[in-house]
Amino acid sequence: MKTTKITSKIAPPSASAAPSVTPAPHSPAPEANELLNDSAERLCAACGMCCNGVLFHGMAVQPEDQLRALLAKGIKTRRRDGELQFLQPCPAHVGNCCRIYKDRPQRCRAFDCRQLLAVSAGEITEAQAMIKIDEARKRSDRVRDLLALLGDERAHRPLATRCARVFTPPLDPSPQAETLREELQEAMRALQEMLAKDFRPSN
Repeated sequence: MKTTKITSKIAPPSASAAPSVTPAPHSPAPEANELLNDSAERLCAACGMCCNGVLFHGMAVQPEDQLRALLAKGIKTRRRDGELQFLQPCPAHVGNCCRIYKDRPQRCRAFDCRQLLAVSAGEITEAQAMIKIDEARKRSDRVRDLLALLGDERAHRPLATRCARVFTPPLDPSPQAETLREELQEAMRALQEMLAKDFRPSN
């Protein structure tokens, strides 16, 4: 099984180009805004995939970010492809909550996944978004379970990075390991298809 084939399919993008949201022509009433904010809080608390290394490898540092203060809070950075990025999984993401929410990076403030955008636009209900989130989390949990069975316990690394490492030679030649790698490839393909369709905004 070729490593390049797997890696090219499972590597998610960084959040360096998180799209801005175009405001609606008419601002909703304050009561509607409050309901939408409450809904977004519940959905984000149930999800967390834009923070835990499932959606992204990292997130580009922006000029507005108070980098020194964020580093002091335990946020880590690395330069990748000439761009300084905050690493994922984010250490501030604890129990599906952000412990630095008021001081979070600019990209965190700007990012809305497709489920949030669809709920805000009235295209789907909060309950429908929750169903999508639950399914995506089940798929990502399946990937993690397979990684553990293959000996990868590096929870501090992005999910796609962990998968790519499992397919990097030397590989365990046993039939059991080969079967697990095939299952992992299929599980990661299914997860990435869902993330691209239902969570990553189109650029």
